[in-house]
Amino acid sequence: MTTVNDIADILRIIREQPEWADALRGALLSQELLELPQRFAEFVVTADKRFAALESDVAELKSDVSEIREDIGNIKDELRKHGGDIGNLLGAEYERKIGNNIHSIVGQHLNIRRARVLKGIKAFDEIPFFDLIDNAEDRGAINQQQRMNAGSIDIFVQGIEYPEQSTVYAALEVSVTVGDNDIQRAEDRAHILRSATGEPTLPVVIGANIDEERQELAAERGVTLIAIAD
Repeated sequence: MTTVNDIADILRIIREQPEWADALRGALLSQELLELPQRFAEFVVTADKRFAALESDVAELKSDVSEIREDIGNIKDELRKHGGDIGNLLGAEYERKIGNNIHSIVGQHLNIRRARVLKGIKAFDEIPFFDLIDNAEDRGAINQQQRMNAGSIDIFVQGIEYPEQSTVYAALEVSVTVGDNDIQRAEDRAHILRSATGEPTLPVVIGANIDEERQELAAERGVTLIAIAD
């Protein structure tokens, strides 16, 4: 017969006879607590499955996000490409508009009368213009690079400046939005064409959008800005 005198005896008996431990747990613990280890084990299994499914969903989401980013990048590239094409078309249309009205523009803004367009849309024949810069290079007034640079001027006009009644030329750059480079080109090409013609040549930039900084820069460089709406 097993004798129990103190708690130490109880602990010894539980270690030696596991069925006593089970009986004791059943007496002391509720059914819910007894089932807790099994339920926790089942919860772990379920949680592992859910975490695995979540990881799969996250991986798929990351893949979708990566594809979306790639699509957005492609769309941006296309927009940039088409934006550049549209900008070129708008620029060409604006230059055509200015070219078609160049006689009234130089008359109103530059006081140039009897204007003859040597280069540009309204030029009857551009050969005399290129003969002019070719001859200037031949006689050493300008060099080859300067001749090529001058040949890219948007519009070149010869006329009579009023009221001085003297011959004057105007080297005109045309741009919807005027930038520093437009002002620089007008200044450089007017200088070259002044050397080529031996006559006063006005550097001019015509644009629809001219900000204050460009106005200040043009004033510093002696370049005339003419604002014409697009």
